[in-house]
Amino acid sequence: MATRFEEDAHAEHQQNGANRAQREADFEKLLSELSAAITRVSVAEIDSEIERWLERIVLATGVDRSTVIQLDRFDGLLYITHVWAREGVTALPPRLRTAPPQEFSWLLDQVNSGRVVVIACMDDLPPEASNTREAFRLVGNKSNLTLPLTVGGVVIGALLFGAVRFEKHWSEQEVQRLKLVAEVIANALERIRGEAEIRRLSEELRRASQIMTMGELTASLAHELNQPLGAILNNAKAARRLLTARTPDLAEVDAALDDIVRDDARAIDIVKNVRAMFQRAEAKMLPVDVRELLLDVARIVTAEARMKDISWRIKLPDSLPLVQGDKTQLTQAVLNLVMNAFDSVCDGDGPREVALRADQEVPNEIRVSVRDSGRGIDAAVMPRLFEPFFTTKPSGMGMGLTIVRSIIENHGGRIWATQNPDRGATLEFVLPVEPSTRDEAAEHSSGQKSRKKGMP
Repeated sequence: MATRFEEDAHAEHQQNGANRAQREADFEKLLSELSAAITRVSVAEIDSEIERWLERIVLATGVDRSTVIQLDRFDGLLYITHVWAREGVTALPPRLRTAPPQEFSWLLDQVNSGRVVVIACMDDLPPEASNTREAFRLVGNKSNLTLPLTVGGVVIGALLFGAVRFEKHWSEQEVQRLKLVAEVIANALERIRGEAEIRRLSEELRRASQIMTMGELTASLAHELNQPLGAILNNAKAARRLLTARTPDLAEVDAALDDIVRDDARAIDIVKNVRAMFQRAEAKMLPVDVRELLLDVARIVTAEARMKDISWRIKLPDSLPLVQGDKTQLTQAVLNLVMNAFDSVCDGDGPREVALRADQEVPNEIRVSVRDSGRGIDAAVMPRLFEPFFTTKPSGMGMGLTIVRSIIENHGGRIWATQNPDRGATLEFVLPVEPSTRDEAAEHSSGQKSRKKGMP
């Protein structure tokens, strides 16, 4: 028959077992909550969340403080990033940046090797760790557990738990659970590092993009200015030839000079437009007569078409309503489409035909299209046609159609490309007609009824 002492010992053993089981269940729940909480919070909240959970883990394990140290592989420094300690317990200041202390070299070697260092009693440390033993005693540690923080097989730091008030025995099960805590914290720190790396790379990409864009804009500006400057040169030469004639045709000279003045004004507008873009100036949204704008474009490119032996046609209705927009930008957009079509038909041995058309199929929109007889657009290329820096030309820059799309969309319109059923492709865009300008547009264009459709 069991004695009373044996019965009491058995009861105490059962109670301790029940308490231990409850503590284990509580810690399992804590681990689950930790993982969910760290995963749920934003990157900006991870630091405060880690410190909050260090407190809970320290209290749950019965130790006195916990510290997160990160190792910087580039500068070789240690960063104490997260700390929690009981009231009255000394702790290293957070955000401390320091070179690895010589007295902790043995411990750091263990961590860098990926080993968990369990110290129940400072006297248990090997002789080669004597400096570490003395350093721990100076900061009050009686027991310590150091867990490497590892991401992808690379040690990024360490998680330390210290007992100051008494020596602590670390059970295997407890160590394994705290290793899971270290894994969660390591992954959280990697999220922070990854976000910082993304910001760094984004900034580098932004700077590179700015440099590339400046180069593209410079080349684009040079290309666009070549048109009016070339026209000015041709008209100046023509005026000189006319003036050297025995009987100069002053009317023709006057027309050439008018063209020079007009092309000079267009070149100035192009430069002003680019300057305004860098100054973040608003585009001048004024009533624009699209029919007159397209006739101006036709006049500008006719000489180019003749020189390249391109069959160039323009078909316009007798009148079109006004749109609200920046005339210089819209002219530039149409010019880019036409010159792109010219390049397309010249890139091959087929017929060289380009047509510019405009109509109003629905009351609220004006449709403009540029159709060419070139090689067309590969179906695989079509979705990327308006992307920045995408081009199918060997010497292309990939900005022309991107700029056109930007201009059209900034004017409330949309642009697209389609493959022609026979040969070549058609690029089209629509612009909205302001309801308040319809009557004005009709009145404005009523005096133009006698204009003929046709080819300039």
